[in-house]
This record gives sequence, structure tokens and C-alpha cells, in this order.
Amino acid sequence: MALNFGFARSATIGLVAATVIGLAVNQLLHAFLGQSDEEELDGFPRSRWILSAAIQALVFPLLVWLSVIGASGAGIACSRWLTASASELPGKSLWYVFSLFGSQSRDMCPMPAATSFLMKVHHWVVTIACVLSLFAPKGFGLFIAGTFVLELGSLFYNMRVLYPGNKVINVMYQTFMPLSNLAALAGGVLLLSMKEVPLWMRVLYFTADVGVCIGRQRHAFKDAGLLGKKAAASQPDPAAQDGVTMKSVGTKRRGFQRSRSALVAASLFMPLPLLQMSQRTSRMPQTPLAVRSGHLGQPTLGSFKARTFPGLQLRPRGLRLGH
Repeated sequence: MALNFGFARSATIGLVAATVIGLAVNQLLHAFLGQSDEEELDGFPRSRWILSAAIQALVFPLLVWLSVIGASGAGIACSRWLTASASELPGKSLWYVFSLFGSQSRDMCPMPAATSFLMKVHHWVVTIACVLSLFAPKGFGLFIAGTFVLELGSLFYNMRVLYPGNKVINVMYQTFMPLSNLAALAGGVLLLSMKEVPLWMRVLYFTADVGVCIGRQRHAFKDAGLLGKKAAASQPDPAAQDGVTMKSVGTKRRGFQRSRSALVAASLFMPLPLLQMSQRTSRMPQTPLAVRSGHLGQPTLGSFKARTFPGLQLRPRGLRLGH
């Protein structure tokens, strides 16, 4: 397979430009939408997840459409578009792959330390696959179609992470994720039949395709509670609304009840001198203390009961709750 240096230079410029644009968009996003205390999801700021979902929902479909239309305008049928190499297609047919590469590389300069290992592997697999697809002798359109259906599934995964309490998004995630995985696997099988593509490249693509689909579907099964422990990244919180967890009112109520019980118990068993001090502070103008033999005496238990706890009847032998 001879290397077209002119095409290689153009492809390299496109990949670098996509990365620079992605990094610039990140900075603009943080300047206008980012906050110092912004929630992080798998190491990335929440606003970064919102941007990814917007690219998958708005930018990728437009670029795939431009790729097909550009090939059609050049007299290349859809079936030929699937099997052609990148160098055989018009320049606008490459924009989707440049955009896909930039959507990953913008997160890798550098990759946040708190990002999970699987997320790091995902970014590296996608960027390497994009580079290889540009120089593969056949199947560039098939790569666009296969990765696009995977990105549609990832769109609903991102929405699931952003809004874990939304039941509609949960249903759409559980519906479109297996459909996108099945479509991607079908594309991988078709790629294996393309003899023009080197065997090592076919095996590499198919292995990555199967591994990614298994990992994605496994996470969806865990999220649905069908496999092992429910996934924490997108686990719906019954006290969550639009991805922001709200404090439980029940927890506050139980804490208040415990505090009230402790105060009641303390008031019943508090030493009389402390109760006397409290009584002096609150009732001194209205309730003079009894005087015995010229000295200040302590209030009797009966007077203390009448002033402080009207519902209590105190007797010399004990304490009894009144009616």
C-alpha cells in the first residue's frame, strides 16, 4: 500500500486543526459556563459532558450527511462510499473523522488524573482508530457509519450520566444502546470480508469493535440491574432531579426527632441547680424565690413543676406523668 504524502499532509493538518478547535471550545466553555465548584463526572467537569452530548446530537449527524452528499455529488454511490478509501472520497467526507478525533483529543491534553481507566482506554482506542481509518485502503465509509451508530448510543449514555433521575432518558438509553452495539457489530463482520484491507487491520478493528460493544452493553445491563451491582456512574437516585442530588427530607426529620428526644431527656434528668439557674434567667421578674431564715432557699419541687412542666405531678416518692 503506497503512501500518498499529499493526502497524509492534509489528513494530519485536519487532525491537528480539530484538536486545536476542541481545546479552544473547552476554554470558551469553561469561561462562560464553567464554575469553580462545578460537579465532576468521571474526572471531567459536568459542562464537558454537556458539550459532548451536543456534538453527538448536532455536529456528527450533519457531518455524516455532508460526507454522503459530498460523495454523491462526486458520482460515488452509497455502496461505493462504504467501501472506498479516505483518499478516494471528497475532502468534506473526511470532516466527520476529523471531528470525532478532535472530540477525543481535546480531553487528552492532558487527560484528567481522576478519569477512570476504561475512559482513558476508550479515548485512546477512538483516536488511534481514526488515524488508521484515514490510511486504510478500503472501508472508510463503513468506519464512518459504524462509529456514528456507536456515537448515537454514547449520546444516550452521556444523557443518562447527566440526568440519572430522568425515566424517559433511561428508557431511551436502554433501547438505543443495544441497537447501536448490534449495528456496529454487523459493520465489523462486513469489514472482515473486505480482502483489500490488510488482515492485521481487519483483526485489530474487529477486536476493538467487539470489545467496545461488550463493555458498553455490560454497563447498560448493570445499570438496568440485570448484571451484578448496579452501575454507580448512572445509577438513578430517587432523591435526584435533573442530575442534581437533593438532600433527603426524611433524614432531616429523623435528625430533628433525635435532637428533640435528647433535649427532653436532658431536661428531665438535669440537676436541680442547673434548672434553678435556668429558672432565674427566664422567670426572675415574675417569680421571687422563697426566703427561709434570712437566706435564699431553693424553690420547692411543686412550684418548679407548676412553672416549668404543667403536665407533671411530682410526689416525694417519685415522678408521675399527669393527665
